[in-house]
Amino acid sequence: MVFMNLEFKKENEKKVIAVAMSGGVDSSTVAYLLKKQGYTIFGVTMKTCGEEDKDAKRICDDLGIEHYLLDVTQEFGDEVIDYFVKEYESGKTPNPCMVCNRKIKFGKLIEFAREKGAEVLATGHYANIVDGTLAIGDDVNKDQVYFLSQIKKENLKYIIFPIGKMEKPLVRDLAKELGVRVYAKKDSQEICFVEDGKLKEFLIERTNGRIEKKGNIVDMNGKVLGKHNGLAFYTIGQRKGLGIASANPLYVVALDKANNRVVVGDNDDLMKDRLIANQLNLLLVNDIKELDGLECFAKARSRDKLHHCVVRVIDNDTIEIHFIGDSIRAVTPGQGAVLYTEDGKVIASSFIVK
Repeated sequence: MVFMNLEFKKENEKKVIAVAMSGGVDSSTVAYLLKKQGYTIFGVTMKTCGEEDKDAKRICDDLGIEHYLLDVTQEFGDEVIDYFVKEYESGKTPNPCMVCNRKIKFGKLIEFAREKGAEVLATGHYANIVDGTLAIGDDVNKDQVYFLSQIKKENLKYIIFPIGKMEKPLVRDLAKELGVRVYAKKDSQEICFVEDGKLKEFLIERTNGRIEKKGNIVDMNGKVLGKHNGLAFYTIGQRKGLGIASANPLYVVALDKANNRVVVGDNDDLMKDRLIANQLNLLLVNDIKELDGLECFAKARSRDKLHHCVVRVIDNDTIEIHFIGDSIRAVTPGQGAVLYTEDGKVIASSFIVK
């Protein structure tokens, strides 16, 4: 198999690039690719919680490049894990990756890379930077721009995504051809600090049991149908595990924090024609006022499609997104609401309030 972009160029040696190394196939392939192209590179692995992946160091040794370990355990705990727990306690479903990407991975990590002499930080994300702004990656099944959309605008000039125009199967093939030892390694779990299937236990431990506040499960009219063991153990759109009998399928349609109730309804009750969001991160515009009346496209979850919408500005950090032509399912407070141009550039990013 023949791959593009493997040509060595002598002039590339003058450019120093830091590679964010997780030990996975994507970041490892980026390191091999850049080394093959002649760039002067070094690897950086963040220690966020627990033990770091030893494969990152092994890959750097294979390439004969320097490997640095950046311990951000304290910052990660303060900025990401604490946020994660507090959001669940407030009846929301948080998105820790968006916060980590803004404050840690493309904040602290960029600072460290530049201190070590790198011009830019390269990562293995499936995303692109087009005309200086974030844009959807070419592999629509792996696109990660939704999670990256809270990156500060001023930091984009220090980031490159070398595999953003490739699809995952091709990256694995490239990794195998280049001799990357982890070419067949499985993708990592989504929440790095929570063991798979152990979210409930994690939240109970972190809150000393506070999060296990029992309450009622009610229908849309307020009729009690059953009991819940804590709002944090449910999410909008959930159908399984409700523990209530019904002739028709029931879904979680709201988490009523004020009354400690899980509200359930049918699938139609999950459909919304608008949402409200705040904590705006502006990328393609310079002022929130530029969003008022703007027709564009939006996603309210990472694997959602782009929905045609119009934006209304409510105040200096809050917008209302009206969907045009179709409704959106399972709007979930705490998740991201990201605005895009028709060709996939990120206009702005926010977090859903309701």
